[in-house]
Amino acid sequence: MSAPSFQSFSSFQPVSRQLVTSDPEVLTQIFAPDVNLVSWQRQQIAAISVYCQRLSLSLPIKRIVSIDSLQADIAAALPDAPGKTELLADIALQCEIFSCLMDCQQLGLRLETLSKPMCPKFHTDHLVCRLVCTYLGPGTEWQPEPGSQQQNTSAQAAPFAITLLKGSGWEGNEKQAIVHRSPATALPRVLLTLDPM
Repeated sequence: MSAPSFQSFSSFQPVSRQLVTSDPEVLTQIFAPDVNLVSWQRQQIAAISVYCQRLSLSLPIKRIVSIDSLQADIAAALPDAPGKTELLADIALQCEIFSCLMDCQQLGLRLETLSKPMCPKFHTDHLVCRLVCTYLGPGTEWQPEPGSQQQNTSAQAAPFAITLLKGSGWEGNEKQAIVHRSPATALPRVLLTLDPM
């Protein structure tokens, strides 16, 4: 009688989940071992939408910021117009949330206007975690199923959604980083990203 065969534990790949909801508490679920993306689908803020429709940055705003210095760090780089105050307040809110979740004092901030996809091919990032918020235009796309890179299986964040993408730099997530890309569109976009420093 032959011995039963078992699948090697080393070859077992857990299935990662993505959580998308209108409940802000979803952001804390990024710490669940089997979750590699969470997205808080928020209501759009009209004043910010109008401001972003007229926003055009020749170069992205890239700064290392802290909660205390954020407004002073980026306010001068943004044009004065109705909606600027609301945009700065919303960016400050996201920085406060993300720095609290990641337990860090500084964040790498990038705010840019785009007229073509920044990273149009599906890929993973070798970082711990990244916050992405698209203020204008279509949001970030991701692959719900590991290893699937077919366009018709992708999911997408809504405008103004706060989305956390877990990368391969997260301990224990080396093989389960979220597969994502910039949407393949020529529509104008305004994109905010935050990285823990």
